[in-house]
Amino acid sequence: MPIRALEFFSGLGGLHYGLEFADPTAQVVAAWDVNEHANACYKHNFGLTPSRQGIEYLDAKTIDKFNANCWLLSPPCQPYTRNGKELDVKDARAEGLLHLVQILNEVKAPPRYIFVENVPNFETSRSREMLVETLDRLQYEVHEFLVSPMQVGVANDRKRYYLTARRKCDEEEEEEKEATDAAVKPYLSRATFLTTPNHPDDPPLEPHEVPPIRNYLEAVEVDAVYSVPEHFITKRHKFRFDIVKPDSTRTSCFTKAYGSHHVIGSGSFLQTKAFETDYQPDDQQAILNVGMRFFTPTEVARLHAFPIDGEAAIHGGDATRPPPPHAFSFPSSVSLAQKWRLLGNSLNVRVVGTLIRDILLRNIQT
Repeated sequence: MPIRALEFFSGLGGLHYGLEFADPTAQVVAAWDVNEHANACYKHNFGLTPSRQGIEYLDAKTIDKFNANCWLLSPPCQPYTRNGKELDVKDARAEGLLHLVQILNEVKAPPRYIFVENVPNFETSRSREMLVETLDRLQYEVHEFLVSPMQVGVANDRKRYYLTARRKCDEEEEEEKEATDAAVKPYLSRATFLTTPNHPDDPPLEPHEVPPIRNYLEAVEVDAVYSVPEHFITKRHKFRFDIVKPDSTRTSCFTKAYGSHHVIGSGSFLQTKAFETDYQPDDQQAILNVGMRFFTPTEVARLHAFPIDGEAAIHGGDATRPPPPHAFSFPSSVSLAQKWRLLGNSLNVRVVGTLIRDILLRNIQT
């Protein structure tokens, strides 16, 4: 049966792109997000306008009418992030996810496939426990992962939590169903979090050769737009900036604060000159001389494996694969600051696509 997906908390559509990586014939038939700038990008790239209706106000009848067999979820991370208050189910921003967990019990035909993305620490949350308890009860086969893009050959270290859940269909062989039921029912108590994007029965992935950062760079002059302002550097005494060179093979996680004055922990900065100079990352005077600049939104999008160049960039340069059905670009209405913020709230398309292809849709004829 063809994949008909619903994308909840859709943002820039990273889960949509990941689904297309796994199955180019799959369709997202509806999406929801409250951010107007994210929705403008989504419509610009997919021709589909996400609803701004709060997910906590959806009902089973509304969901049923889409006749969807796949749910894609990237709920807000703030209730779970280690740098926040970790309010979990007591945080109002968790209401959308918890409401969808309840709707799973109410829809006429629960989706066969479910994919969830969130931050590390979600795996210890009560929200996750409630989700998996429901999936157990509805007889889903569940797998959970903590994976970084570095593991699939992308030069960005953005480890995230992922869950895949697949429900057995009535027409599948009874003995297979019984074996799956026996494995799924006690899942919550025996859960293990895998750290490679492989099916549990597969051997470990071969190490990927991570390309240097120069492969992701634009030809950008260091000017007032992208250069890190001097006062950003000098006012932070002894702060160790994460500075990378074009021949580096790792960038740190880009957050929604990237590009603003909140530089602490917001992402890597690119050194553009004085490459032979030795310096300490907390030596402010030396740092002022290395031409430190922000990564452009296009570069960050490439590091998140969005197909921003209209080619199969998310496939890691695999020329044998066809281009993705939808390329990625920003509409002219989105400002530079908004681009960085939206990307900071997004995810890595290649990790998502790999997990959907190799785990969620494994051995499935779509």
